[in-house]
Amino acid sequence: LLCSNFVNMTYKSQLTPRCRTGASLVKHKGTFSYDSKFFLIPSGTGVKVYSCATGERASTFSEHNTEVVAVVRNPENLVQVLSCSDDGVVYKWDPSDCSVLKKREISVHVGDGKESKVRGFYAPPSFSSWLVLSQEPDTSHGKLESVSRDGGEGQVLVEKVTLGSSSPVAFNSEGGFYAAIYKSRLFVGTIGLPSQPPSVFRAMGHKKRVKFTCVACHPSEVSLATGDSMGRITIWQGLKETNPVRSYHHWHTLPVSDLAYTASGSFLLSGGGECVLVKWSLPSEERQFVPRMGLPICHIATSPDATLILTAHTDNCLRLVSSQMNVVRQVQGLALSQGSARELLFHDPRSSALLLRGLPGHLQFYQPHEDKQLFCLDVVGQNYMTQEREGGIVNTEVVLAALADDWLVTVEHWADNSLGPETRLKFWHFDDTLQNFVLDTSVYAPHNGPLNDLQLYKPDSESSGGTFLALTTGDDRKFRLWAPQDEVVVPDGPAAASQSQVHVSSWNCIGSGSFRGFVAGKGSISQDGSLLAVSFGRSATLWSEDCALRAALAHPQCPSSITELCFGRGTSSHLLTTCTEVKLIVWDIICLTVLWELDCTVTCLVADISTEAVAAFCSNNSMLLFDPRIRDSVQTSDVPAECQPVRAATFLPHSSDSGDALQRLCFLSKDQELYSWIDDTKEKESAKAHQSVKLESVVPPTPFGALVAQESRSAVATEAPEQHRLGLSGFREVRQLLDVASHTLPPITSLYENLLSAFLSNKEQRKRVGTKHKEATASDDDDSMSQDESDSDVHMDVDQEPGESEALDTDKVSTAKDSSTDSVKLAKAKHFAWLTKKR
Repeated sequence: LLCSNFVNMTYKSQLTPRCRTGASLVKHKGTFSYDSKFFLIPSGTGVKVYSCATGERASTFSEHNTEVVAVVRNPENLVQVLSCSDDGVVYKWDPSDCSVLKKREISVHVGDGKESKVRGFYAPPSFSSWLVLSQEPDTSHGKLESVSRDGGEGQVLVEKVTLGSSSPVAFNSEGGFYAAIYKSRLFVGTIGLPSQPPSVFRAMGHKKRVKFTCVACHPSEVSLATGDSMGRITIWQGLKETNPVRSYHHWHTLPVSDLAYTASGSFLLSGGGECVLVKWSLPSEERQFVPRMGLPICHIATSPDATLILTAHTDNCLRLVSSQMNVVRQVQGLALSQGSARELLFHDPRSSALLLRGLPGHLQFYQPHEDKQLFCLDVVGQNYMTQEREGGIVNTEVVLAALADDWLVTVEHWADNSLGPETRLKFWHFDDTLQNFVLDTSVYAPHNGPLNDLQLYKPDSESSGGTFLALTTGDDRKFRLWAPQDEVVVPDGPAAASQSQVHVSSWNCIGSGSFRGFVAGKGSISQDGSLLAVSFGRSATLWSEDCALRAALAHPQCPSSITELCFGRGTSSHLLTTCTEVKLIVWDIICLTVLWELDCTVTCLVADISTEAVAAFCSNNSMLLFDPRIRDSVQTSDVPAECQPVRAATFLPHSSDSGDALQRLCFLSKDQELYSWIDDTKEKESAKAHQSVKLESVVPPTPFGALVAQESRSAVATEAPEQHRLGLSGFREVRQLLDVASHTLPPITSLYENLLSAFLSNKEQRKRVGTKHKEATASDDDDSMSQDESDSDVHMDVDQEPGESEALDTDKVSTAKDSSTDSVKLAKAKHFAWLTKKR
């Protein structure tokens, strides 16, 4: 709790933080468009539309106010899609332009006045209703309900359904049955029979706590497939019988994460923690594999034309796999770090990107404006090792990092229950030629135990020393100071005598210190590099550059240990801010006294390098922004509860879009989503400045599209004298095709003959008619040749709009009408009349 005088010395900001980027792309399963040209991914409060041809984001649907849990194709019109958020709002919209067509709110059964959250939404083609998976408060399972599409009341199908699974519910497109899983039970039922409860089947080995993990229904046959925690895939056939026939297929060692049938049902796809996509040809049990796909697979989706497979991975990565089992596209979101409570967040001024932990043993440089990963730095140089069934596999992790100018310092750590620990301190230098960081110095076991903190100091241009410094603290009760030093190396070997000495620069330890046997915690380096601050228990100690103790600061009424500390900047460089479990204290290191203090629990403390501002994130869902010099300068802002605890934060540079320190502050939530304070007007301007690519740029060109584009460019660019003509060949037919919605067109095969006939000259058309009917006379041939000469202007490249032909003489217009053959007239009346009908 804050102290009683805290309210009097603060003022509250009206801005609230919003998720800026980094929303998960793999939390919920995506789907393909009806033509398999795009795939749609629920991400945060929106739906992102990506091109299958390029992997670029084409558009984003952002009408929802809460988290989107599902996006599916509309069974009534496959061109449209349905998206549902956890508050029960369903939008029907067009993915080509993200235009809203209809909005509905579904109602689910609510007990005791408590509001339920929607966790899944399904629109089976063979059902007249929607399937909704909801979760009531204070429960760990879901409830499957059938909800009418017109908003009427539905019925409860299954009382308990597993939550957190990739595919806890499945349905058959033609058979009209559904399936759901809960622990070791499988439910199979029919919606049309509300009085008949679903059939219940048990998993093999349920007495040994074997559980179902996912379920998938065959698209055309009355059968389904389930995956369990033992890695087995079970094919269920004869579901209408009391004892259905089961066949088992076992390749996975770890639990099966997801299953998916291809559109025809000929193949079954499976994936899990082995990071391998398996393609099963049933019942022959022939398998194809896509190995080494990065991190474990959590979702699998197939395209309607069976040419693409979409896999989602736990590192927030999407991969498109072709039918030949080759990875053709990859969409990398903000990579989610795993297995460590420590988070890293720095700003790289060179690339204007954020530096964060990524894959195990990697650091990622992420561009928040484009919502794209720039590149990934492999720090440990080791392959990712998948887990075993009993666990115990530990991958080397990057636990600490610091960035300053051309230098990057990392700390990697590995330890299991029986071996280790192994710790390496690495210094990286940026190579302008390679445009990447290159390893300069590697130190094995810099401390006798794990490291607790890492700080990197960049000297100012006017600084006297001009030397980079690195400060490390460890569980061995010591801190160490590191700096680059020049060494003279004499080459070995027979040619050593003829070679001169080589000067090599490397980082070395130049000093260390300890204090009363306490464990060294957090550290900080002053702005001029003349003082070091290191926490030992409840004391903040000050040290000179030569590691000589200068002072020790301890609050008499605060016995708890120091958890955070940092020096001030600019005019506040003589102040030291420390945080304990119950207090925030600002020290004046010149007078060695407390300047002011607050009662609060700080989880993250960060200082702005551009100004004197300091931000402190508290455990009571608030953030304090203050100038350490002024007691009454504390500005508070609310932090959403779902973001707590905040473990990492940073200030963007002063040259960014906003000069306000609050709007330059960003932080990582517990779900590793990037939040920042941005007002609505600037957010819209930023969205326009960094808008997504146009839809035309991500759609693969077609021969017909290229033909139309060339005609359009020629009409605009060419400047020729005005000449009268009877119009462009086929202009009317092409215009009619482009003016009509694509989903209302008849089969394209019925348009081939008439569309191509419109581009033929009159001579070629008469030749076709004469070949078919063989009734042409010599007089007709003469008329045809004369007509060809009069119509030669058709092939000239002239700037003439089609509407200008109305200004011609009436005789010429009538002659042009008479010049077309009867067969073409009949074909147009038969096949193109529907295009001109009003809808």
